[in-house]
Amino acid sequence: MESIKKKIESTLAEMVKENEKLGAALTDKVKLTDYTPNGDIWTEALETALFEHEIVLIPEKDTPYLIDRTVVIPPNRRIIADKNAVIRLADGTKTIMFRNKHTLNGTHAPIQALAKDTNITIEGGIWVDCQSVRLGYGQSGMYDEKRSFFGVSTLFFFDNINHLTLKNITFKNCSGFAVQCGDITNLHIENIFFDTCFADGLHINGNVEKVFVKNIRGEVGDDLVAFNMFDWQNSSVNFGPAKTVICEDVSLTRGGFGARIQPGVYTYADGSEIDCSIEDAIFRRIENISTFKLYCQTPAYHVGETPEKVSVGSGNNIIFEDIKVDLNSPIDLFKEYTESDPVAGSIAAFELGLNAKNMYFKNIDLILHRDKYPYSYLVCIGPKSARRGDLQIFDPYFSSHTEKIYFENITVNGEKVSDVTPYVREIVFDRLFDDMPSTAKGSIGQIICK
Repeated sequence: MESIKKKIESTLAEMVKENEKLGAALTDKVKLTDYTPNGDIWTEALETALFEHEIVLIPEKDTPYLIDRTVVIPPNRRIIADKNAVIRLADGTKTIMFRNKHTLNGTHAPIQALAKDTNITIEGGIWVDCQSVRLGYGQSGMYDEKRSFFGVSTLFFFDNINHLTLKNITFKNCSGFAVQCGDITNLHIENIFFDTCFADGLHINGNVEKVFVKNIRGEVGDDLVAFNMFDWQNSSVNFGPAKTVICEDVSLTRGGFGARIQPGVYTYADGSEIDCSIEDAIFRRIENISTFKLYCQTPAYHVGETPEKVSVGSGNNIIFEDIKVDLNSPIDLFKEYTESDPVAGSIAAFELGLNAKNMYFKNIDLILHRDKYPYSYLVCIGPKSARRGDLQIFDPYFSSHTEKIYFENITVNGEKVSDVTPYVREIVFDRLFDDMPSTAKGSIGQIICK
């Protein structure tokens, strides 16, 4: 494990330096306040400043800078906002605030661009949606008024880009995701705070390589950080693997929720497939996350209908280190979990549903509440099922297998355990339902404890 860690750390340290070097090479700067707004609206002023200069400085002022439509950021640009500068979507704005210039929609076919945008940095500032609740897909955070990129739902959207940096930013009241991105090489996101946001914080989709995410905190309504290499068509336009990733120093400031890491095999319109896998990834120093969800999941479907065509994705060299989990409640409040169904009611700090070669768990501090939830574990692998009427939420026909899982320094309820097997479950469904496919199992080739 240590050699894998060193390789990932070295690669990403060089990537961060390269991003910083590219940003520092930009020197032509201007203050946004050197331009004249249209009343209270700064959209054209900001877009013009970005067109004419490499660096746009946004100073603090008494009132927010209002943006009433999407601002397109050209390549080789930096936006540097004062930490107290407030940039807000104007009331009634339903589209994204920012995107890069050459975004592409990879929903129906792989993105095969001849050239990507490059070298965009946003630093500082308080970036605010105009909503106070989560409105749902197609009601806010749209790519444009026509929703021509169906799977975009966010405040900032970036794809088809090399060298993207987001640092020292506060997001507030985001009704969709705060940041949605994919098809990126050299992604650096650091020092991000979410102030009363309502969906995912960071929603990182597929086809990303060399990703460094650090110091992510705050309150969100869904996943604080999501690596959805595979995703549903209403929340992604980028599908493919994630390679060479570090995600560290992550904490919800209120309550505990989840972090999704979702592999899967995605099918394009012509029937071709891509394994949205995850490889060489470190997740460490994370707390107040109750469940790490590493399983493929199709959209919910009615019993008797055919679910979306998806199969289980893959992974290798996935490391979880220095993680604190208090599994005081199921993350999904369906009766199978809240009432501890003996077959389908397992919950775990790490719920696996991928075909992985090597996974590592080191320095895991876990609190279980088996008096209330007897089928709670450190790790579960295998199919999931929860029904709401005739609606199936998960996929009870998905089998999955991990070849090797390494455990080191595992603490459960304050006591170090040398044998983790009582806290690991391979889930088996044998014709769980008569009215739908529901035979599947999870399996582990070898458990290695230190």
